[in-house]
Amino acid sequence: MEQFFLLGGTAFLITFLIFPVFIKVFKKRNFLDTPGGRKIHTVQTPSMGGLPIFIGFAISLLIWMPFEQLREIKYVISALTIMFIIGFRDDLINLRAFQKLFGQIAAMLIIVAVCDIRLMSLYGLFGVYEIPLVVSYALSAFTIIVITNAYNLIDGIDGLAGSVGIICSLFFGVWFYLVGASAYAFISFAILGGLLAFLQFNWAPSKVFMGDTGSLMIGFFLSIVTIKFIDLNYNLQAAHPFRFDAFIGPAIAVLIVPLYDTLRVFIKRMLRGKSPMHPDRTHLHHILLRLGCNHAQATGILVTVNVIFVLLALVLKSFPDMVVLPALIITALTLGTITELIFKSMIEKRKEELKERNRTYRKEAKVISISKSAG
Repeated sequence: MEQFFLLGGTAFLITFLIFPVFIKVFKKRNFLDTPGGRKIHTVQTPSMGGLPIFIGFAISLLIWMPFEQLREIKYVISALTIMFIIGFRDDLINLRAFQKLFGQIAAMLIIVAVCDIRLMSLYGLFGVYEIPLVVSYALSAFTIIVITNAYNLIDGIDGLAGSVGIICSLFFGVWFYLVGASAYAFISFAILGGLLAFLQFNWAPSKVFMGDTGSLMIGFFLSIVTIKFIDLNYNLQAAHPFRFDAFIGPAIAVLIVPLYDTLRVFIKRMLRGKSPMHPDRTHLHHILLRLGCNHAQATGILVTVNVIFVLLALVLKSFPDMVVLPALIITALTLGTITELIFKSMIEKRKEELKERNRTYRKEAKVISISKSAG
């Protein structure tokens, strides 16, 4: 375990030390995210925070990761590098949606076809285990694209994407270490160290944003380790002390914030007759801000929810997916419904306040009008 701490510490130290340098360079070169439109921030802020994270991640792996294990995951690192380049290019000059999707598909094919990291079955979901090879590839591709972009979508307020990434990489890193999958534990701890350093500069008020440079790469990383976790957990011996009897539920619990938020937003958009890809300000973090929370409070609430779901998965470790999945769904819907009701109640209250102000204004205007007439 010492080697993993050294790797994570190295990633943290390198990333932490080079961040101020890159922030100055970004400002000097005018690589800034300008306020406006759906954006919440009010001042120009450097973007591309994923660049120092990637540098710290790569150098720490080269220093501490044994060569044999580095060879084992060389194609995984190649795919992550592709995603990093796509995000970097998009932050420099906006890419069209189909261009970004094409790049994601190219990186995804390396993972699924070359690395053979894919969902090999449905793992007992709906009573189904074996699936055709074509279905396996399609389902894996869909999972990678969904998780990658769901994580990208929560990068909307200070500290949120970094905090969720820390929770996920810590969970997967520790679990991979405990079950002997050292190569993936190394990657997870390298990402963890970089994100911990990033959060020092991204916590409200933010000095730098992650940008697509970071969010696409980290979202892609989370999709890879999620699939690896599901398949590896399924293939562990039944008596293994760190095996989850549910195979899909724990992965969903760890990623609950980006997955639930994306699903919720897409459904609401379609119910309104809009494209699910149509941008708006209806994400959970937007709602919390409109309820009066600041960035730190909104992030704290969502991170707490994420931790609760991880703990729920750990408590239900000995239960199958037929128990864990309904428990997760019911809990998520309950918390989501409570939030929606509070939000609607607040909106109604504000409407009543506006009506009352209008009535008061009309009365005052009428009194003034009568006074003038009398005069």
